[in-house]
Amino acid sequence: MTKIIGITGGIGSGKSTLTKQFKNNGFKIFDSDEEVQKLYKKKNKNLINQLKKIGLGESVKKNNINKKIIAKIIFSNKNIKTKLEKFIFKIVRKKRNTYVKKEKNKNTSIIIMDIPLLFENNLDYFFDTIISVVAKRKVRLKRVKLNKKITKEAFNKILKNQTTDVERRKRSDIILENNSTKKIFLKKVNMLIKKVTV
Repeated sequence: MTKIIGITGGIGSGKSTLTKQFKNNGFKIFDSDEEVQKLYKKKNKNLINQLKKIGLGESVKKNNINKKIIAKIIFSNKNIKTKLEKFIFKIVRKKRNTYVKKEKNKNTSIIIMDIPLLFENNLDYFFDTIISVVAKRKVRLKRVKLNKKITKEAFNKILKNQTTDVERRKRSDIILENNSTKKIFLKKVNMLIKKVTV
């Protein structure tokens, strides 16, 4: 029987580090963010048409998509943001379902999926086990300012659109705290991988 594991966590929590470590241990990962990046990089025609249709036309120049312009607009326009997310979610959902079907046909015992907006999109039902990475707000802010060069203002805007850690704790099967060093976190991660992949 195939076991489907969902990994989630807010910006700066360390979710990507957890996912990377699963990969380092030989597990394939379905990465939702990666699928979204492919849409933008491949200059998906349907996506470009949708951007123009919902009021994001200025982000398209010669079929190139400027994500900075998109981010600036959607953070101040919830209606456009909802329309864009709905469109992208539909495409990613189809890719996710196709991936799971393919892996089940190969009798893969464990399927791991990195879904940043797992709870925001009410995908709890899809997984046998949900792992959430959580960290204190000030720790997360310090990380994103250092690693992603994101300002405090941008960080706060992103947080407003993400599920709180309080909610993650309620809805997750496993909580992984990440408030200390990367070395300590990796020890926790390696112990967790052994536990959930038995």
